[in-house]
Amino acid sequence: MTMETPPMKRTSLRRLLGAGTAMALLAGGLVLSAPVAASAQTVTEASCSGESLVSETLESGSSWQMCWRLDTYRGLVLDKIAYQPRDDAAPILVLDSIALAQLNVPYDTGATEYNDVTTYQVGGRRLQAIEAVDCPVGEVFNAWVDATRGSIPALCIGEEDSGLAYRSNIARDALYAAQGTDLVLHTVSRIGWYEYQTEYRFHDDGEISVRLGATGDLSPNDYVNVVNQGWPIAPGQEDFAVNHYHSAFWRVDFGIDSGANQVVEKFATTPTGEYGTTGDTGHTAILETQLTQITNETKTMGANREAYRVVNPESLNADGHARSYEIIVPRDQAYNLNPETDFDIAFTSAKSDEVHASHNLIPSKAGQMVTDYIADGETLEDPVAWVNVGFHHINRDEDQSPMPIHWQGFTLYPRDFAAQNPNIPEGRKWVNGDMRGVPNPNITPTPTASPTPTPTTEPTGEPTPTATPTTPGNGNGNGNGNGNGNGNGNGNGNGNGNGATPAPASVTFGSGEVAPGAAQTATAAGFTPGETVSAVLHSDPVAVGTFVADSEGVVSAQFVVPSATPAGEHTLVLTGQTSSAVAQGTFTVASASPAAVFGALATTGTDANRWALSGLVLLVAGAGLAGTSWYLRRQQSLKAHA
Repeated sequence: MTMETPPMKRTSLRRLLGAGTAMALLAGGLVLSAPVAASAQTVTEASCSGESLVSETLESGSSWQMCWRLDTYRGLVLDKIAYQPRDDAAPILVLDSIALAQLNVPYDTGATEYNDVTTYQVGGRRLQAIEAVDCPVGEVFNAWVDATRGSIPALCIGEEDSGLAYRSNIARDALYAAQGTDLVLHTVSRIGWYEYQTEYRFHDDGEISVRLGATGDLSPNDYVNVVNQGWPIAPGQEDFAVNHYHSAFWRVDFGIDSGANQVVEKFATTPTGEYGTTGDTGHTAILETQLTQITNETKTMGANREAYRVVNPESLNADGHARSYEIIVPRDQAYNLNPETDFDIAFTSAKSDEVHASHNLIPSKAGQMVTDYIADGETLEDPVAWVNVGFHHINRDEDQSPMPIHWQGFTLYPRDFAAQNPNIPEGRKWVNGDMRGVPNPNITPTPTASPTPTPTTEPTGEPTPTATPTTPGNGNGNGNGNGNGNGNGNGNGNGNGNGATPAPASVTFGSGEVAPGAAQTATAAGFTPGETVSAVLHSDPVAVGTFVADSEGVVSAQFVVPSATPAGEHTLVLTGQTSSAVAQGTFTVASASPAAVFGALATTGTDANRWALSGLVLLVAGAGLAGTSWYLRRQQSLKAHA
């Protein structure tokens, strides 16, 4: 197999930058890393190598490993899939393999039914060449597909944004929020008038999304005049395109932590018949969830509030809980009308000759289906899940043409695979279990001053003269008061403090001018000792961090000016989360010229930025080396043609 690298791909760019940096370091004669001892080979690495091995660390720091191959009938097959949470030392195996096992397409007229995997193939001659539009982010890998076409660009692998990963904002603590990414692998197959995208999404938190997308065109050969079996897609009430099902089956071979004694458990949540007495309605049902082990091969059509998981009781996370993966299946459109499709999840023991969900092509069990595999009801060992997800395609006007893609699939959901969020922010690592009454280590409590007793004055026995009434102060004095008077001041600033809001305190900056992406320091006083202080950069408000005031109420903040900050004056606002005290100041963001960047790096005073400065110099040297190399090759070429 050979690899093609389309332009402007995130992963490709990362690797190119890595290569360019290495060249620059060699050009500069520097060695920046000490020798590292060779690590032990992982289960995945022992199973494949070269371009068949996928080993990707995502932006969060978590990583995935797997082997990929193309099967003539099933298409994309993934083997030895392992996940490594960000703070773990090594990958942990999740699946031995996963692949499409059948695609059953019966039409509502009863006249037509297809089994695309075993009859028409999803791999082989049906695989389509991946184009740039199919793989906007990632790398394209070539693979041999058939004797006619040979090797084609068949697989896209890349890291894609997945949206909000988590968000939490507890009172008096910082906002914890992050965007997530997925490692995505997909292929495209054309079967008849349909084009299918087989897709696997490996999330940075360990979740796996398994999907099949259908697009292409409606079959021009399948129209009916029976109103209840089709949908009119031409003007008026005519040209009824026949409705039909897509039932996609996947074979999921679990291998959690390479366990030899994995078991299947069923969740069943049922009402007790009793009700609580609190809450908005005062009639909230009391529910109980029971776990039951599935000991024999079986197939199920899950009911409401039922779920299944595969667990390795011998693989424990840091909390001592057994690692498992839960299977989450949508059940609203299951096609359960024949023995081939009358289940949404079935469990069998792993056998090498049970590969297809129906019309099995392996000679020793030719023509068999899942119903045959479980007929003997043998003890369930080394579990394989057969997952069936249906989609009833009731045609519509918008399906022509091309048909907008529609998706069907399921989720493998990690349950206790890690003891906490695999990408947990540092400030939340203290949260594990019932933390009621446990002080937040990120917040320093403000000491409460002890009340000072008021001394009792001995009576003098002398009559007290009646004081001349004075006019109550209005707090509008000469500005020398502290605003904490009792309302009986004399108008010299000792009034009731209900005048204008005090002006914000000032902020002192480490540098009056910095470049985007450079570090800046800011110092301000007037906050409550120990309180959390938020820092927001304006004009467009951008949070740049939270900091804690010291014992004198002084905040010293160091933050990075966002790289997208435009040139000009910008205001930093510091706000106490307890006292609501405010301090603000203005500094200048320079234009992102090379001189400004180099100057900013030189004034930050951190080792990281000195290395960054060195890196920039060396990258420039690397670019010069690349240009020289190109020039020499060009000269040689001209001489050869002279």
